[in-house]
Amino acid sequence: MNFNIHPLSNVLGAEIIGLDLSVPLDDETFKKVHQAHLDFLVIVFREQNLSPQGQTDFAQRFGPLIEYSLSQAAVPGHPFVTMISTKREKGEFIGVPDAGPMWHSDHCYRERPALGTMLHALELPDTGGDTSFANLYEAYTTLPGDLCRVVEGRLGIFMNSRLQTEQLMTGKLLEAQRHPLIRTHPESGHKSVFVSPQQTVAIEGLSQEEGQKVLECLFTHCFQDKFVYVHEWQPGDLVFWDNRCTAHKADLSRVDDPTYMRHLHRTMIEGDQPF
Repeated sequence: MNFNIHPLSNVLGAEIIGLDLSVPLDDETFKKVHQAHLDFLVIVFREQNLSPQGQTDFAQRFGPLIEYSLSQAAVPGHPFVTMISTKREKGEFIGVPDAGPMWHSDHCYRERPALGTMLHALELPDTGGDTSFANLYEAYTTLPGDLCRVVEGRLGIFMNSRLQTEQLMTGKLLEAQRHPLIRTHPESGHKSVFVSPQQTVAIEGLSQEEGQKVLECLFTHCFQDKFVYVHEWQPGDLVFWDNRCTAHKADLSRVDDPTYMRHLHRTMIEGDQPF
């Protein structure tokens, strides 16, 4: 199948034009799409009319899928497709309305964080709901030398939420994972910073106070505008990003507005243990 690739910014991201993902990709086309994902970190397929099963089938080409822990947020009959949605039934949200309010990499608090995430836009508001992506390869290559020397070879402590940081004070870290703050991409071989203001809560071997100072320096460096692409969603967009070398956050400023309607389907592919 023939398709075109149009870069979306100088930082990361590319638009893939000319593919209908409801039709299975032949091996040669899939190989090119896979390479585009590695090259551009975030790829966008426009005007896709993809069923939950079609999204599952496409995502599974990249690896095993992650079943989200909140099963009630799954599309009925499709355990690997989560509703990211502000829709309500009987006054309750049918899915996850507020995923990703701070910079993060999906499931970085697990032993095997997500390789990538696909998000398919079904209903969108007139304004708001953009998703920002940061290139953490670039963050690494421009990391100040003194900061790089502090974090190179060190492990960050990751938890499901920074709201759990009180566990640090009691020594209860049973739910924490330790991952390198500088990780190597298992396919490209490039290094990137691996931190999440939403979920990196400490640095192993540093006091809580010293670790927080280093983390704040990392966060300030990594999420500068020059490393960031902001995706303005269009109906039918399917966006696929690489969690191993990017971080992202969603604009949730209107999530409590009952007139605000944002409904998307998400699938996540399981990754490797960072090294």
